[in-house]
Amino acid sequence: MGPFLEILYDVLFSPAAAMRQIAARQPVGQAFGAFLLSVLIPAGAAYFVLQTFGAGKFSGAAIFVAIAARLAAWFVGAAILQLVAEFYGGRGTALGLFAAIGFAHLPAIFVVPLAVAALLLPAGAAAIVLAAGGLVLLLWILSLVVVAIQGAHGFGAAKAVLVLLTPLLAAAAVAVAVAVFVGTAFWPLLG
Repeated sequence: MGPFLEILYDVLFSPAAAMRQIAARQPVGQAFGAFLLSVLIPAGAAYFVLQTFGAGKFSGAAIFVAIAARLAAWFVGAAILQLVAEFYGGRGTALGLFAAIGFAHLPAIFVVPLAVAALLLPAGAAAIVLAAGGLVLLLWILSLVVVAIQGAHGFGAAKAVLVLLTPLLAAAAVAVAVAVFVGTAFWPLLG
């Protein structure tokens, strides 16, 4: 357990070196453990909150679906980012990137103390703290994913950000194209 805790510490406080080492060593089992921590700790807290507010009837199923969706998103997201990185000349391995991205989700565990702090505040302030804290955690995770791409493929920061943004921009372009197609196809029917 010692080396695992050291990796967790390094990911949070020395991410560039940690992600290079993770990508090189490819500790997929430990990455799975770190990812499960980042999923189960917030999910467990959500479960107890839902139970407290009487929404416990479906909370177990909802949390199970959320966990399964996050695991699938990790696998598919890492595969897509690996493919895009290879298009941009990356030489890293899929397992290295997969492991590094698994560790990159670690800051999600801080949702629990953020939620506890928000519960101690008045309703208006709690919403602001949750929104601001959630945005900070999202940006932290995304920055760790960028560092993971850098560490796995030896890219600079700009190219790693481009790798991360390419699938998002492609999805946005497809959505715009579909909207234009549907709009032009149904425009005569509206007039």
